[in-house]
Amino acid sequence: MRTRRKELDVDFVGSQEPLTSSEENALNEFFKKKKEIKKQKSLKVRKTKQELTTEL
Repeated sequence: MRTRRKELDVDFVGSQEPLTSSEENALNEFFKKKKEIKKQKSLKVRKTKQELTTEL
């Protein structure tokens, strides 16, 4: 069974004012952390065929 979502008829979310410096810094930190986590996940150690056969 699917959940139903109510579509909102809005042109924007939030205010039209520019971000404050603290908000910008918070967003920058968030994206840096997210990028580092993604990078760490992609740097997993891969074993060669020889290493795999010697373990068995």
